[in-house]
Amino acid sequence: MTSTQQTSDSQDQAVADLILAIKSKNIEKICSAYQKHNDSARAAQLKFCFETANAQPNTYEHYQNIAAQCIVAHGLPSGVIAGLNNSDRVTFFMPALQASEAFSQTNHQGNTFLHALFANPEQTLPPFNYIRSLLLFESNEALVKALRSRNQHNLTPIECYFIYNLRTSAMPEHELTALFALIEAERADKSLPDIRNIKHVKSVLQKLSFDKDNQQLLVIASYYQVPVESIYHLH
Repeated sequence: MTSTQQTSDSQDQAVADLILAIKSKNIEKICSAYQKHNDSARAAQLKFCFETANAQPNTYEHYQNIAAQCIVAHGLPSGVIAGLNNSDRVTFFMPALQASEAFSQTNHQGNTFLHALFANPEQTLPPFNYIRSLLLFESNEALVKALRSRNQHNLTPIECYFIYNLRTSAMPEHELTALFALIEAERADKSLPDIRNIKHVKSVLQKLSFDKDNQQLLVIASYYQVPVESIYHLH
């Protein structure tokens, strides 16, 4: 049997164990079914909870609570972090992230869930207003810490947006306002940007076409505290 097949079988067994425990309606048995498996199998269990909750909306809070209690009791598998890359997934796991204080937890690449969320180009709209709302209405120190965290490439989540998810089209006004608010929150400790990283952003800008007054250029210039002309002249 190949290692891939073994992993698949292990994940299938983990999900089966979780389903059996859920039927017992005993939270201790549910958490035990989660605890006894490795991170890969636990990730499969959490994926099952998310997919079931979305397929059966009347069970959403039930499966959200199960995922949260398992994660609080026995941790979030680091392999899940890269998958927290859209608002639907983040919303489902938000109670778990909050209760387990996992906002700043990183994966093997040093990415937090914010790195994954901001870098994902498949989202129709950027998620800045969503994250800003969390800063406004939730205990935000841990979330601000995640905003300031740097991955193994020394990039913050907002820099990951610039490099992997930058668009020439105009951002909705509420998202633009939210992005500036997130930048302000990141800089509330008077920290300065790592100007060395602007070279990566400039490399992206060279492949795109912007007007001088494009809002994205204004945001980038504001983030790195440089004149717009210094990046506009790349074109």
